[in-house]
Amino acid sequence: MVALGNSEFIQISLLLIIAAFSIPIARRASLVEIPILIGFGLLFGPVVGIIKLSFATNLMNNFATFGMGILGLVIILYYESHNINFRVLKKFTGSIISLNSVGMIITAVMAGFFFSYYTGAPLIIGLLFGSIISPTDPSTLLPLFKKIKISDSYSGTLIGESLFNDPLAIILVTLMITLIYPYSQYSSIFNYLDGIMGLLPSIPVYLLIQIAVPSAVGVSLGFIIIYLNKLLDFENLIVGLLLGVVLFELTIFYGIGITPFPAIIGTGAVVGNYSDRSIFWAREANFQENLSFLAQGIIFILVGALVTIGDFYRYFIGGLILTVFIMFITRPTAVFASLSIPKSSRTMKFKTKLFIALSGPRGVVSVVQSSVPLAIGYISGNPLLLAWGSVIEAYVIFIVLLSMLMQTLYTPYAAGKLLPQVSDHKSRSVDQASGDSSSIQPSISSA
Repeated sequence: MVALGNSEFIQISLLLIIAAFSIPIARRASLVEIPILIGFGLLFGPVVGIIKLSFATNLMNNFATFGMGILGLVIILYYESHNINFRVLKKFTGSIISLNSVGMIITAVMAGFFFSYYTGAPLIIGLLFGSIISPTDPSTLLPLFKKIKISDSYSGTLIGESLFNDPLAIILVTLMITLIYPYSQYSSIFNYLDGIMGLLPSIPVYLLIQIAVPSAVGVSLGFIIIYLNKLLDFENLIVGLLLGVVLFELTIFYGIGITPFPAIIGTGAVVGNYSDRSIFWAREANFQENLSFLAQGIIFILVGALVTIGDFYRYFIGGLILTVFIMFITRPTAVFASLSIPKSSRTMKFKTKLFIALSGPRGVVSVVQSSVPLAIGYISGNPLLLAWGSVIEAYVIFIVLLSMLMQTLYTPYAAGKLLPQVSDHKSRSVDQASGDSSSIQPSISSA
């Protein structure tokens, strides 16, 4: 007989129930679900105390070794990558690469210097913080864009950027931890390359391994599954097969120290583009969509529940200052600098660039990565990580929380002021006539 004292089951059931209530409440309030979910997390977490901090922390970071943060992100990225159009992706490649290289480095450096200045932390700790906070979050942008019905012409670069910058951010964090604590098991592959080649030559090789290897495996597995399904016809079990493959990719790549996200995105993109569109593939996509929403619900409730009353007093003002700096100074600087490089985005209208610059919430990967410095500090005894790990984690949680809430509140207003309020077809025609090449490109997220 299950005792009522087994509060973990009660808290898990509450997460599912609360997530379900977010939809009708958001519809009545004419909002997207994300601020409602975070608000519920705050209410049932630090305010009422039903969702315990220890439970939220363990579920977010430690559940099944990976934590719901990583598992949920895997589910979200896999489903959303179904809608990547390879033909259209080619048109966005320049902007996406620039945003995910030049843009992320600018973000990490500017945020790192400001964090170091504001908190008094050593610069190396500031740059670690900047690396953690550098990626944007697709799980926030996607439901927001669907709700306010932004044309695919304008959302493509943003969705492409946030789909691909998560693995790159993890690589940046790994490099920074290696510089702080060179013998960490967290960066074993980089340590091995560093021992053979030296620090500077090992960086591009490490980046190539982290991106090319999982991408090739993910794309190959996608085609293999499609071929096997033609031979064997898995019918409804194609859902379980693909979910198993995605979890297999996650486990194997994490086990050998390689980020799994390029593999997961590769598998989802191949399945979404090259499956035969039968009823069983449609059911698979529908299942993954529902699972993706469930993952988003759990993650954002947990984000709200991770905040404590003590954290509000110690870190809220600083978190607000850092959030404003990152969203309205660092992000626009990084976007305008990045989009001035590719030829395809040089003709982009100022208002379109400004909308992209204002659309950069931080999210799940940042929250999950924020716990790494302190965890490695406990294991290694490294004084810098021990001293600053908890500070980094607390500020990152507030930045994610505040950026999500602010983004969902002002984006509809920004879209109304900066983007044409006409149909997608008319928007393309108008922008084509006015020379905005970005707006006549279909979205990366359009099937």
